[in-house]
Amino acid sequence: MLSQGTILLRIGFIILSLTSFGLLMENRPKAGILEIIRCLVFVGVYKLGYLRSQFSSLSYAYEV
Repeated sequence: MLSQGTILLRIGFIILSLTSFGLLMENRPKAGILEIIRCLVFVGVYKLGYLRSQFSSLSYAYEV
């Protein structure tokens, strides 16, 4: 069972990712900045432990 905060955090990250990818596909000027923010959010969320998986092979993929 995931907590409500974890679910909201994951949904927010998915929305941020889709927005970033859409802006990159459209070659918008602010797309690079949003992509950097998305990557920093991912690293922060991963380091806080919200993306821990039951599968050990996925943890290596996250680190890469």
